[in-house]
Amino acid sequence: MTWRLGKAALILLACVAIARSAHSQVPEKFTNLQYFPKDISHDDLMQIMRGFSFSLNVRCQYCHAGKDGPSLKETNFASDEKEAKKTARAMLRMTDAINQQYISKLDSKTENRVACVTCHHGLPKPATMNGLLAETIQKKDVDAAIAQYRELRKKYAVSGQYDFGETPLNQLTESLLRQHKAKEAAAIMELNVEVNTPPSMWSYNLLAMAHAANKETEKARADFQKILALDPNNAFAKKQLEELNSAKPAQ
Repeated sequence: MTWRLGKAALILLACVAIARSAHSQVPEKFTNLQYFPKDISHDDLMQIMRGFSFSLNVRCQYCHAGKDGPSLKETNFASDEKEAKKTARAMLRMTDAINQQYISKLDSKTENRVACVTCHHGLPKPATMNGLLAETIQKKDVDAAIAQYRELRKKYAVSGQYDFGETPLNQLTESLLRQHKAKEAAAIMELNVEVNTPPSMWSYNLLAMAHAANKETEKARADFQKILALDPNNAFAKKQLEELNSAKPAQ
C-alpha cells in the first residue's frame, strides 16, 4: 500500500511539474484577443484554455500554430493561421447565444449552462454513436461499421466519449428499417443484443423485426417466442408470431 501511495504521489508531482512547465511557456501578456477581454488575467485565461483542452481531449497546438508536442516554446499563440482557432471563437459565441438568449429564459431553476464538454465529451469532433455508424454503413458497409463499433468500445468504453448502450444502436436500427436496409438492421441488432446483455424489450422487438424484414423467419419466430416467454401478454409479439406461423413458405 505504501509503495502504491508513493507511486501515486510521484505521478501527481510529475503532472504538476508538466502543468507548471506549460504555464511558464505561455506569454505573460496576450495579443490578438478577439473574444476574451483584453485585460483578462494570465491565470484566468490559462484555466479556461485547460478546460478547452480537457473538453476536446487535445493539446494547445490543436488551435494554436506551432510544432506539436509537449513543449510550447515554438507555439505562436497570437497567430490565426489555424482554422480551428477561428472555429473556436465562433463556437464560443454560439454557446454564449444559447446560454444568454435561450437557456436563461427558461422557467427551469437549473443553473446548468452549455459548455464545450456538453457536446464534445472529450472528442475534437463530437459525434453520436448511431450517426458515426450510419455514416460508415453508407460509405463502406455494415461489417466495417461493426468493426468500428468494437474498436471504439475497446478504446473508449470507460472514458465516456461515446454511448455504447443499447439506445444508439436501437435508433440506428429503426433508421435502417425505415430505409429498407434489412440486412444491415439485422446485423446491428445482433451486435446490440450480444454486447448489451440482457436486452430490453425494445431491443428484443427490434431484433425480431429486423430478422423478419431480412426474411430470416426462423430467427424472427424464435425472437418473438423469447419475447412472449418474458412477457406473455405482449400483444405485438403475439400478432407477429401468428402472422409468421400462418405465412406460406417461400416457393
